[in-house]
Amino acid sequence: MSADKKIWTWQGSLQDHVRFLVHLPFFFVAPLLMPPKAVETIHLSVNSINKCPFCTGLHCEIGRMAGLKDVTAVNECGKLVSQEENNEFGIFSQYGSAFGKYNGRGEVVDELYQMIANEKGVMIARSVQGLAYFLTWGSMSGNTLVSFYRGTLRGNMKEGSNLVFELLFALYYSVLFAVITAVSKILSYFPSSVPSIVNILLGLVLAFTASLWIIPYSLLGLIVTPFLLQNVQYDPLGGEYEAVV
Repeated sequence: MSADKKIWTWQGSLQDHVRFLVHLPFFFVAPLLMPPKAVETIHLSVNSINKCPFCTGLHCEIGRMAGLKDVTAVNECGKLVSQEENNEFGIFSQYGSAFGKYNGRGEVVDELYQMIANEKGVMIARSVQGLAYFLTWGSMSGNTLVSFYRGTLRGNMKEGSNLVFELLFALYYSVLFAVITAVSKILSYFPSSVPSIVNILLGLVLAFTASLWIIPYSLLGLIVTPFLLQNVQYDPLGGEYEAVV
């Protein structure tokens, strides 16, 4: 696994899961309000930065089913190759890439969010933000698992990580990501450009399934972080920044 891929420390995972809980309603709202192409543009553009193999497998298939022209290009560099798609969804790919690059915070992310709110409305902007958090959860979880299985178990633990945390994290999340791998394989047999209702239902099912793991972890974070972390928040690579939801 590349040394520069973002993985969680135990501190960052707890507080980030609390953050995901705050944005969880928009995991469900977004597929109902936004076209499938827009939804997958956001997911793939965030993953163009975070480079999670589980997310690549799943969302490249869902993006293909949504009708995106070149899902590989969006997943690898966060850019839409079709001029028509770029005109319609380009702001979403810009936001997703910036969200991944700056961990969801900073002037660039805030400015793009405001542009979406002004052009598309606040509910769409909140939905876009929710989708970016959703993919961040998936990619950070996936990369943390890959780091454990391909690195730590082979005697190559990433600097700053913790063996007990990685082991517990793997025990908690491995089943879910094994299911994600199986679903990705099944979806590879589906045709491209399926009816929108298929992607909408798939998005809702994914959000519901993920919430079964996110909510208990988030509740643990709500209980633990006030005592252990006080007002300090840790980014995925171990640095500190002010706690902002």
